[in-house]
Amino acid sequence: MELYIYNSSRELTGIVESFEYLRWTRRYSQCGSFELKAIATPQNTALLQEGNFIWKNDDEEAGIIEHLEMEQAEKEIITASGRFATSFLSRRITWQMEKLSGDLSSCVGQLLNNHLISPAETARRIDGIAFSSPNLGVAVSTQISYKNLMDAVTELCGASEIGIKTVFAPATRVFTVALYKGADSQAVFSKEYENLTEQSYTESAADYANTALIGGEGEGESRTFAAITSGSGETRREIFVDAKDLQKTDFGDGYTDALIFRGQSKLSEQEIRYSFDTSVNPHGDLTYKTDFDLGQTVKVMSKAWGVSMTTRITEIEETYDADGLSISVVFGKAELTIAQKMRSDMSEVKTALSAPAGIAEVTEALDAVSGTLGNLSEVDPDIQGETFTATVNNLFGKLPALEITVGAGTISAGQYALRHMEPGDSLYFTSWSGNKFSDQPSDDGQVFLVKHNGDSTGTGYQRAMGFFISRNTMTFYVISIFIYNNPSGAANWLNINNEPITTARLASGAVTTAKIAQEADASITYSLGSGVTMGANMSFVNKGVVSIGMQVNVGSSGVASGGTILAITNANFYPYAMVRCVATAVGGSGTNMPITISASGVVANAASSTLPTGYYLISCSYARA
Repeated sequence: MELYIYNSSRELTGIVESFEYLRWTRRYSQCGSFELKAIATPQNTALLQEGNFIWKNDDEEAGIIEHLEMEQAEKEIITASGRFATSFLSRRITWQMEKLSGDLSSCVGQLLNNHLISPAETARRIDGIAFSSPNLGVAVSTQISYKNLMDAVTELCGASEIGIKTVFAPATRVFTVALYKGADSQAVFSKEYENLTEQSYTESAADYANTALIGGEGEGESRTFAAITSGSGETRREIFVDAKDLQKTDFGDGYTDALIFRGQSKLSEQEIRYSFDTSVNPHGDLTYKTDFDLGQTVKVMSKAWGVSMTTRITEIEETYDADGLSISVVFGKAELTIAQKMRSDMSEVKTALSAPAGIAEVTEALDAVSGTLGNLSEVDPDIQGETFTATVNNLFGKLPALEITVGAGTISAGQYALRHMEPGDSLYFTSWSGNKFSDQPSDDGQVFLVKHNGDSTGTGYQRAMGFFISRNTMTFYVISIFIYNNPSGAANWLNINNEPITTARLASGAVTTAKIAQEADASITYSLGSGVTMGANMSFVNKGVVSIGMQVNVGSSGVASGGTILAITNANFYPYAMVRCVATAVGGSGTNMPITISASGVVANAASSTLPTGYYLISCSYARA
């Protein structure tokens, strides 16, 4: 075995003649990784540079050097580590919504072509990458938006027990992303057969579920549901899967299939985990890459433990050191890591924020996160004040906060311009590095933002709020973004300043007598425009967010463009941030028309034409001043 080093232009620059240690970890449905330790000779130091490729001449895949360390004890050692070339995918996100329907091979090909191999924006293309896959016989029906490309592809592969690898061809300098189904092997592993030196067995049903209720679009009794059921009595374990982001208009007759696929994907994450972690006897009766290899199904047994299972080889770790080569093999699905659990839990929060959901749906999603991170709303005794007001003020002082204040022409989040977002739109991305958010790969954290006010032109004040969760520090940050005059065409980074808590901010967050009284006021008063009569009205107030529904009758003269339909006269219901406001025709008369509500509570016809006679449901949801 020899280690060849290629530079970032994929040109051969040399061979690592000697090294102290090499760990080469191959994974079936995930990206592999490596770590190399060598004496820091001038030659090795010149070869082992960030961005260079390491290729073992007895392997198909190559590694990309992403991390370097130098240390000196008895010897001066350089350590180079990184991931296999499949990590090219992690440098891209799905820039827009992708509807996936068909065989897994064509769906992955669609994602790679649109976001890596031949995207519409040439700056996103990475040259010298190809895709190859046979028809895998795995049906996919789903949609993916603004997700890390490698996460999206490997999650599809993992749910379907399909392998992924990126094969390097030195002669052509091309990396080919390939999907494959591991073959069946006749190999039998057992300590009793003396082909294993060490073994550990894990069986975990802690997160097991076999029945899923999947909730699609709609609200209340009008919501669309699908179900996957199994078991009864104690053997039945149920979960709810929120799939509001899947809309029937995107799938037509295939909408139920899309919901079922989402449910199956979630259930695959929550299967009972059986895994054998073993060290293979290099002098045993089985030869690596001849009798067994990554992705193949084999039989593993322990007569002493009474365990026998036919399972897939999901990971192989090759270790080269002074003692020679040793092989560690993982059979079956290991338990999810904290990072993997968080990715899954966060997808529930993302769905709740992306869909036209209310506070209840977001709260349910955050409950899933608390299973991994703990109760995010629990107040530490050091923060708990003598009164509720004191507690809120203490929270403002104690809770880590990232406040973002950006000047004119300096805004995009993960290269997704906030100016393109309408109020109520949400944004999700997965990286934070140094002092900026990015769409580049990172395991550090995940960011969720919801835009509250400002239009999609970028003119005037723009505001968004959300949160950031650091996986490294397990810290929950509240994020507020205020932007002023972000004109079309401006696209830089969000700069993050961990600003000190000020008296003004404490005052803004404090619970006051006036605010409590305002929230307690559930009555609504109004005056009607000319020719408008009231059918029924209802008001619901919840912590500063107002939702108003009124049925009105527009007379024969209609309401002219810009004309007043009604005016809310109770100042406690005046809005400062519009989320949704529409006039919807009911009873088959009239038509749907856009409306506005001003800061003084005037609801007006926002269409360029007259609002015709008919019955209308006036629906407004907004944040109250």
